[in-house]
Amino acid sequence: MAPSSKADKDHKQKQRKHKEHVVKLLTRGKLSGQFSQRLFRKLPPRVCVPLKNIVSEEFLRAGHIFLGFTKCGRYVLSYTSDCGEDDDFSFYTYHLYWWEFNLHSRLKQVHHVRLFAGEEIYSDLYLTVCEWPNDRSKIVIFGFNTRCSSSVLMNLMMSDENNRDIYITIASMPPAAPCTQCSPPAAASTTRTGGGECLEHGYVLNSRYQVVYPFPTFQPAFQLKKDQVILLNTSYSLVACSVSLCPGRLDTILLSGSLDRVPPPPPPHWPRLRGPRPRSPPRRPGRRRGRSWGAEPGYVNYTRLHYCLQQPGAAEAEAGGYVDDKVQLPFSVTDLKGRNLQPVTGEHSGQTVCVEQLTLDFEYLINEAIRSDAVWAPLFCSFSDYDVVILEVCPDTNTVMINIGLLLLAFASSEEEHCRPNTYHSNLQVSWDLNTGLCCTVGVGNLTEVKGQTSGSVWSSYRKSCVNTVMKWLVPESSSRYINRMTNEALHKGSSLQVLADSDRCTWIVL
Repeated sequence: MAPSSKADKDHKQKQRKHKEHVVKLLTRGKLSGQFSQRLFRKLPPRVCVPLKNIVSEEFLRAGHIFLGFTKCGRYVLSYTSDCGEDDDFSFYTYHLYWWEFNLHSRLKQVHHVRLFAGEEIYSDLYLTVCEWPNDRSKIVIFGFNTRCSSSVLMNLMMSDENNRDIYITIASMPPAAPCTQCSPPAAASTTRTGGGECLEHGYVLNSRYQVVYPFPTFQPAFQLKKDQVILLNTSYSLVACSVSLCPGRLDTILLSGSLDRVPPPPPPHWPRLRGPRPRSPPRRPGRRRGRSWGAEPGYVNYTRLHYCLQQPGAAEAEAGGYVDDKVQLPFSVTDLKGRNLQPVTGEHSGQTVCVEQLTLDFEYLINEAIRSDAVWAPLFCSFSDYDVVILEVCPDTNTVMINIGLLLLAFASSEEEHCRPNTYHSNLQVSWDLNTGLCCTVGVGNLTEVKGQTSGSVWSSYRKSCVNTVMKWLVPESSSRYINRMTNEALHKGSSLQVLADSDRCTWIVL
């Protein structure tokens, strides 16, 4: 046989080098916990599926916006938004859809929920759909507006540009296989969840709150780092909220210690600086106030509520009154049809949805930390504003590290008499233990005088320093412990995603 030509040898040598390059990138990904996107820039046509080939034209005409794959790769998510016929005087309604994905067949719609039910949404929202690292039983959807709409209704209703509405839905995931409790076998439908009495696959939680300037940063990589727990920065407090399906009433996720050692509130001559909180929505049906530790309310409060499916013949729970958002966020808990779940007040042997909330009040905490741990406390007069950023969350120890940026008034020296206080910037680093609710001051920054700076420039510099701190502390997670995140950001920028990528299984849907 004739020897191989030089061209054949060169071709084989290039193939060998390419394989070695891919192996090196894969090895590096295993060590760092992150795979290079260069591996997935080009995929063979057999794993690239055009969306129009697997979705009926009627769904595309209905306005479905496709977001991406779920973490398991089983489903593709889409949503629709409808504002009615009159854009100026109609509220928006949102629905999220689950589509079962198979590489060689059309998408099948198996589940859907209405998002942010019961809320009057007057502008198109930025949506972010997230999944926890290992909790595959539910999904969380964040929505917020930027109040930059030309809607007449919005301009009539909202005159305060310093507030921003945050909407949250937590919904159970559909079952991997048809569930007889969700949908009876006789039902001729591809939908796996429907009119059945199934709590595991059929609960939805909704909530809304307002944040104020400087608007808290949205950090899903930290806010969802602990499975089953969401950390919510409401501008006034940090709320650790857990949602779990419990067989009884004894299980807890957030609180395993005691709050007996929580310090008392600060002296009454240190008033709350931001005044009244934004008006909260009225209490939802089935809400009741949980216990506060101490209370007068200190800077930590804990509530735990259980909900079950409506019992046959029982009247639907009625709407309650006002909920103090220093103690808990006003969640509503419903089934897929929007019927309120029944609060559990006595013994209950069946499954319940358990909602725990551990609330850390920022202003009480700031005053207490300054009084106890700041060397410049004798010079301190008052603080005028603050901004809180999550620096790290350790799910193994249930510890949250936060950085509190402060604008404050303080005297230049304790020796000078009758001098006027100056404006300074400083920060507090605080560790919060979700097992006990106790806080510990880790560090207190020096006083830096603010000269000629606007509050916007101060907060911009502060957040850049927080990013630098986070990058120094960053430890890459393993490839399985990432927070899956899908957004409609491209839509708000007037463009569209090019592909929906499932990098774990090397599959693309081409839009």
